[in-house]
This record gives sequence, structure tokens and C-alpha cells, in this order.
Amino acid sequence: MPLLVLIFAHLLADYPLQGDFLAKTKGSNVISLISHAGIWTGTILVAVHLLGYQVNFHDVVFLFVVHAIADYCKAKPIGIYTRLDNLKGGLLLDQGIHLMQILVLMAAKGMF
Repeated sequence: MPLLVLIFAHLLADYPLQGDFLAKTKGSNVISLISHAGIWTGTILVAVHLLGYQVNFHDVVFLFVVHAIADYCKAKPIGIYTRLDNLKGGLLLDQGIHLMQILVLMAAKGMF
């Protein structure tokens, strides 16, 4: 059940809580990128806390930095994202990175 809760938290934070403005500007405006990565990180970590697991500074840094880098590279596009369609392969890679973040966090917390 924790995996389903965190996937739901991810979907909530990465889509409706991001909003159109942040989605459109996060590749060109650092405040938008920081805001989105912060909303996503906070949503995931609040869910982890409510599931009864401790959250620490390292969790915040890991989730925030990886999410911000992945989203910036997709939004720009940079690196492998230059060869991927934004709504197909690019979206799949981006979501895969975020799911891997959740799985790494769960493993670190002993949530399996």
C-alpha cells in the first residue's frame, strides 16, 4: 500500500498541483522550477511522514535535486531529451526517473 500512496502523491504533485504556468515556465524560469520541485518533494515527503516513516534533510535534498534536474532537462530540452518526443519518450523517461526516486526512497526507508 505505501507504493500506491506514493504513486498517487506523485501524480497529484506532478500534474494538478504543478499547474499550467509552472509546466510552461519551469524550463526558462528558475523560480518556477524551484516551486514545482518543492511542491513535488513536499507532497511526497508529507505522504511518507503520514505513512509513519521519518523524513530527514537527505530525503529532501535527494528528491528535490533529482526532480529539478530531470524536469529542467525535459523542459529545455537537454541531453537525451533532445532526441525524444516531449509527450512520448520524454514523458516516459521523466516519469520513470520520478518513479525510481520513489523506489529508492522506499528502499532507504525500509518500506518494502
